[in-house]
Amino acid sequence: MLITSIDHVHITAPTGSEDKVRAFYGDVLGLTEIPKPPQLEERGGVWFDCGNLQLHVGVESAPGNAYSRRHVAFRVANLDKIRDVLAGHGIDVEEDSAPLEGLRRFYCRDSVGNRIEFVEVVVEKKAESSQWLATPQVVTEYAVRRGDIERVAISADGKWLAAGTSAEGGAGAPGLTIWRYDTSAEPEVEIELAASLWELAFSPTGRELVALTADGSVETWRAGDFESEQYAEMPEGSAGLAYSPNGQLLAIGCGNTVKVFRPGLDELHTIRPGLGDIETLAFDAEGTLAVSGEAARIQLWQVRPVQLSGWELLGHESPVAHMAFNPHHPLLAAITEAGAVMMWNVNDGPESPITLPDEIADVNALAFSPDGAALACAGQAGRVWLWDPQAESVVAQWDAGSPVVALAFAPDSAHLLTGGDDGRVRAWQVK
Repeated sequence: MLITSIDHVHITAPTGSEDKVRAFYGDVLGLTEIPKPPQLEERGGVWFDCGNLQLHVGVESAPGNAYSRRHVAFRVANLDKIRDVLAGHGIDVEEDSAPLEGLRRFYCRDSVGNRIEFVEVVVEKKAESSQWLATPQVVTEYAVRRGDIERVAISADGKWLAAGTSAEGGAGAPGLTIWRYDTSAEPEVEIELAASLWELAFSPTGRELVALTADGSVETWRAGDFESEQYAEMPEGSAGLAYSPNGQLLAIGCGNTVKVFRPGLDELHTIRPGLGDIETLAFDAEGTLAVSGEAARIQLWQVRPVQLSGWELLGHESPVAHMAFNPHHPLLAAITEAGAVMMWNVNDGPESPITLPDEIADVNALAFSPDGAALACAGQAGRVWLWDPQAESVVAQWDAGSPVVALAFAPDSAHLLTGGDDGRVRAWQVK
């Protein structure tokens, strides 16, 4: 694929109308103005940060905006809220004359005549809690032969299951064990590692498996035959690894920086968040990267081009040890070093997270289901909880038999994989 994403959108405004542009996009819509490169300042116009891309408003003498159907479409979380904001500024809206399934939308004209579309994705009616089994059952067990389980990963097509281990418990050399998921409990591939595994993930494209070990080694293996393909070195003790949703970018914590790679470990960017040593990373569905380090803050970064978001996520008193985005909703869940689970609505409450009930405590791992309907949490006592983020309630809980250190949902969202400190990965049918 030659084109991987949209870098920016450029629209026009009449010469000398920059203040009107700032009034609409900055004051009304709340976008953050960003500086233009010095060599382009003389051309006029205004640039804005718009989440996963930039909005460039250039100037020309007679753009004819008021008669053109060219437009920018903004994805919004709450269409009615946008309608109220526009009405409060005396801005008329044009209703959608050709409704599309799964979307709500309307249009308006900005302060210089450009047509603007606002789009809200309609969330399907959530499944009833009764779909979750009251008592989930183990359907398959997989055992590692060396080390203590640290991470579990499953490929997007559901063909491969991988578990990475450490040697911290003195249970033998660290390694990587790979099975044909739901086919055989006998390992297909076993790979010995030089240091304890800290991070593990399959690429969303299904092409590769990547691991980060305690000595800073990053290695990728080709899915299928699992031959080693690429290798890179980070500082010892580096942590944090995440793929973008399209699999075109891989972010890895590198001491107090974040390295962003293209496929093949081709380095693209270095991000310097200023958060101390990086602890954990996560991409959302739109490609925004969440970064957390030693400081009790979570930063949101646009990666192409690299740019820090206008806000940080706050409200937690201790650093975050692990985090994950809901694949369908703007929700970020995180485990603090104290073992509590917190959740932010990234669009609405950067400083107002909810904390899951006290019964969900001493959590080691979490994972969202691929359908976005549940957040799985599990902890040191071996307890597993399924949390419904829409109903804000526990819909299932059970004892996994041993302390759980890693979680991963199968692609069907109906099976949850738990990695226990007894060296076993268990596949649970949860609905």
